[in-house]
Amino acid sequence: MENSFWILNNESEDYSALDKSIDAEYLIVGAGLTGLHTAYLLSDISSNIVIVDANKVGSGSSGRNTGKVTSSHGLIYDYISQKYGDKSSKLYYEANEEGLRLIKDIVQKYNIDCNFETVPNYIFTTEDEGLEEIKKEYKVCERLGIPYEYLNNIEGFPIKIKGALKLDNQAQFDSKKYINKLAQIICEKGVSIYENTPVLGLDTDKDEYIAKVNGDNEIKAKTVIIASSNPWHDSLGLYFSKEQAYRSYLTLSKLNKPIAKGMYINVEKPSKTIRVYHENDRDYLVCGGFDHKTGKCDDECKIFGSIVEFAKNNFKIGMLEYRWSTQDYITTDNIPYIGHINNNTNNLYIATGFCKWGITTSAVAAIIFKDLITNGECKYKEVFNPSRTGSYLNMKYLKENSIVAYDYIKGKLKKGHTDCQVEKDEGKVVIINGDKYGAYRDKDGKLYVVDITCTHLGCELKFNSFEKSWDCPCHGSRFSYDGSILNGPALKPLKLLGMGDNDIDPDLV
Repeated sequence: MENSFWILNNESEDYSALDKSIDAEYLIVGAGLTGLHTAYLLSDISSNIVIVDANKVGSGSSGRNTGKVTSSHGLIYDYISQKYGDKSSKLYYEANEEGLRLIKDIVQKYNIDCNFETVPNYIFTTEDEGLEEIKKEYKVCERLGIPYEYLNNIEGFPIKIKGALKLDNQAQFDSKKYINKLAQIICEKGVSIYENTPVLGLDTDKDEYIAKVNGDNEIKAKTVIIASSNPWHDSLGLYFSKEQAYRSYLTLSKLNKPIAKGMYINVEKPSKTIRVYHENDRDYLVCGGFDHKTGKCDDECKIFGSIVEFAKNNFKIGMLEYRWSTQDYITTDNIPYIGHINNNTNNLYIATGFCKWGITTSAVAAIIFKDLITNGECKYKEVFNPSRTGSYLNMKYLKENSIVAYDYIKGKLKKGHTDCQVEKDEGKVVIINGDKYGAYRDKDGKLYVVDITCTHLGCELKFNSFEKSWDCPCHGSRFSYDGSILNGPALKPLKLLGMGDNDIDPDLV
């Protein structure tokens, strides 16, 4: 898996894996921005906080984003007002502004060197249809007191637009620099972090939770917060059915001609996100988007060609220097799930479905968790309530799950290559003795054969040509070519049926 510019250029501290059973007052599962922000706030009320992560700190979507810190989440405010009312829309804005302020305050308090910069955010369109949507959004925000400015053009921005919305006093930064320092800060405040420590299950025993981790080790905790992007445990909340996994793509190139300072995203499809990153007296263009549902792309590598073509047609850039992808989860009503995992379970919290705006939302989640834990209430509670009926009693929920059922059936059909010849750096579905398997041959010629039935709910996986992974079109689980887990909700790796230097041997299976 190709890592992001932020991860590759920021060496992080290594944290040990948990090798014994321990007790904790608060267990946070996931060492991304949500887990770290939550631990930061909770460290004011407890000295016994444990964070575990299946991989490394900030190695997931938290370290693979654009670095935009903003309350301008596309055309969200008109949508929320229509579905849940003006009060909910305004509270959504206020929550994200509070999250933005929390991040700013941490950067300033600890003087974190993370290229933090206050800039405006722009939502723009190049089409007449998009212009009407922008005008509707502006009218709602004007009514609610959300300080958008409507623009007919953006001075210094090379793309000719039909219209745009501008929100001042937003921010951008190097997310991994921030993450690395924040992890150090919370450790100094007494928080324990363990990497390479996946949680394999969660049980209850009277008034505490028991998380099963490496080997036979356990973590007993009074409160558990699941902050791992997609929930591996959902207490029958069926979150995997209420959100969709999406892959999106980012590139970084040297910018040879300056553009107006700010962050940009368009309205129409395909989605395009743009910002400038400045370091060592050089400007870089961060450009990407072009999202699609996980497991629903025939050739991921071609997407980068489309991004580069778009960038070259509109900006003066040098050669492509970095490229990477990330995974996000979109709820059926475009509002994240943050709070109690269900209405009947105490001291078990969840944050998921951040809809591609995970930086500010991670801070929002931390604020909500602390308020609920310390006061039992939070003014943002109902807006983000994971049990809200509006998130699944809608046509989108029914449509998406009917598509999942179709993908499940389609994947079971016997389609694949029967010649069993796999070239170097190629992956494909093959038929061996009448059954489907996934085969990938690495650049050194070693062949990997895996069972490509997803270990989550049994959907058939699709090969990802960019990441060299096997991706689930049903619920977004992803596996490396050797069968190891890259993304949940799957908890078990794929069965590795064989690996070697020769062609596929039916005896392997």
